[in-house]
Amino acid sequence: MRKGFTLIELIFVILIFGILSKFGADILYKIYENYVYSNTFNRLENQSEAAVKQIANRLQYRIKDATIARIDAASPGILEIGDNIAGANVLEWIGMDIDGWHGTIDTTPPIGPDWSGFIDLSASSATSLSTPGTLLPNNTSGAVFFIGSDVDLNSDFGWGGAITNQNGAMHPITFDGAGNIDSNTTADFTGVDVFEYYEFSKSAFAVALEGGGQLFLYYGFQPWAGQGITSVSKSLLMENVSSFKFTSMGDILIIQVCVDDGNVTGVGTYSICKEKVVF
Repeated sequence: MRKGFTLIELIFVILIFGILSKFGADILYKIYENYVYSNTFNRLENQSEAAVKQIANRLQYRIKDATIARIDAASPGILEIGDNIAGANVLEWIGMDIDGWHGTIDTTPPIGPDWSGFIDLSASSATSLSTPGTLLPNNTSGAVFFIGSDVDLNSDFGWGGAITNQNGAMHPITFDGAGNIDSNTTADFTGVDVFEYYEFSKSAFAVALEGGGQLFLYYGFQPWAGQGITSVSKSLLMENVSSFKFTSMGDILIIQVCVDDGNVTGVGTYSICKEKVVF
């Protein structure tokens, strides 16, 4: 009875193991490569989706006429969104006080929005505008925009410097705590077109793509008071951003964020882009 293998049998076994090891290694490599692709894709997909959603959530409550572009955060010049200027890395806008609109004032129980958005023209004067239903405390400051106003983008919102009168579209004001709006400049509302509907703002916002592929959100500044984005707080939205682009179609904004990962084995940089339409 034979107790071992012949030389031919051993050669065949070695040959079969060699074939299996070659193709097995390729199979394992493909499995690992697919895992890396899938993991990278899912991570970039989730990150870009989160960044685009955060930007869109802010933009949907923008004062549409007060939305501009800049080449970079330090650029004093402003551009209209529809110009589609190449190299514009900053999207900037004045935001409506949506928290106040939803009624988050500290009242027990909450009984309505902090500001009503309505002007009672019959009860108003050149020095005080009546806004029934408004609950904002005395000396709450900001600016209002009368819906229907004619606008000059360069001068009416404070993008070019502080507003010192009430002749623009953005009106620096103070609430008196009794449902009235008072001018927060040396000029009152004499000769100013006051409309029945307004939007109230406490802050402007900006999204800027800066060095190293970092996408930042700027907040808490008031252009009508002469404040710009270079002097305020910012928070990091996303890293490894390769491009941040935006354009407009009328009042509709289209934003795009592209993010990449340069550590994907065998392919170098792996990129993904997300777009969002904001009405």
